[in-house]
Amino acid sequence: MKHFILLFTAALFVGCASSGVQVTFDDENSNTIRQHLQHYVDGDMDSLMALAADNAEIYINSEESISPDEIRPLLEAQHSTFDPITISWSQEKGGEDIGVWVESTNYPAGPANEAANVTQAWFTWHGTSKLTGETISVPAHIVYVWNTEGKIETEYQFFDSVNINAAIESYMAASE
Repeated sequence: MKHFILLFTAALFVGCASSGVQVTFDDENSNTIRQHLQHYVDGDMDSLMALAADNAEIYINSEESISPDEIRPLLEAQHSTFDPITISWSQEKGGEDIGVWVESTNYPAGPANEAANVTQAWFTWHGTSKLTGETISVPAHIVYVWNTEGKIETEYQFFDSVNINAAIESYMAASE
């Protein structure tokens, strides 16, 4: 019986030992991404682009990446088409809107990966078309992978872009 209790106690401590993964919510990277997203909402493209590494890879609902130079006109087209653009996040309907849910995770190296610092953001994107006055709302999830210089080296964006792209195309056609 003593061996069983000793084995159970050892298993309990081993099972509860830290895996090395650290999740934080109010750290430097999380706060930087909150500001980064505010730059987007404000249409401040220079400040927004300043956080990306020169060789950053950005994946927008795709396995093929684009560069920061290639994403800038896409973001500018959103701001040309929609006003205002806002982001929101609430745990429950009618609950407090915190704007964006952000968390950062430090992953240790493993058998299939190098150590990584990752920040994730979840929010609902809202944009009101300047052409129609219609507001489009789209849930979004963005993953930012940091390099050792504190810049975004890889970005993964996940959202349904169909209505946003259709509104941009309609706005561009009406502007010609």
